[in-house]
Amino acid sequence: MKRLPVKKKRVYHAIVEQIKSGMEKEELVHGEKLPSERYLADELSVSRTSVKEAFSVLEAAGVVEIKHGSGVYLRKNTKEDLIAKMNAVIRGVTVDIVELMELRLAIERDATYYAAIRGSDQDLQAIYDALHELEIAVLQGNIAAEEDLTFHMAIARAAGNSVIEKVMYMLSDQVLAGLKESRSNTLSQPNNSRTVLEEHRNIYDAIKAGDALKARESMSTHLHNVKERYL
Repeated sequence: MKRLPVKKKRVYHAIVEQIKSGMEKEELVHGEKLPSERYLADELSVSRTSVKEAFSVLEAAGVVEIKHGSGVYLRKNTKEDLIAKMNAVIRGVTVDIVELMELRLAIERDATYYAAIRGSDQDLQAIYDALHELEIAVLQGNIAAEEDLTFHMAIARAAGNSVIEKVMYMLSDQVLAGLKESRSNTLSQPNNSRTVLEEHRNIYDAIKAGDALKARESMSTHLHNVKERYL
């Protein structure tokens, strides 16, 4: 890999940056063996301990696989997925956004279906109020992660399933962290703010109409799009 300047602060982050740069320039390919600790330490003028720390963090993040006696290998995930995971490491995000989105999809898709069937007038008002607050926050230029979470939690309560509500509550801290990361990333792009708001309106409209299938489809579309925009 071509050597880039390495900052002394958060050395392992800088090493991750080097590996990410190598992937972006296609000097490194998924599934490929990474250079050795000794080589990277010499090439980047850092200690082998810092390289070992970077490898450990990347292993925990699902970017690399450490095969003792063989070396360190990039996982065979897509290039986009590996880069997204490395971006999360560099930004200090402890939650894996992609895995979190997959879990949310599994839970919230059907939660929305049930909300359309079982949601009371009070539930619908709570979802509408959350949507209204989300719209205000977005129009004011805020990241609006808390408002986004309130909207999704209101749907979970409207599903009329105490287990779904409890699971969403247990996940709420991670969901909020994920929303802060994904919204700050995706909303920085032109027109994404209005697109995301429209997706939320579609979900609300389907629930209000009692169209369970459309509600589930709207939530599925929204969460898939969040994942794609993040990547």
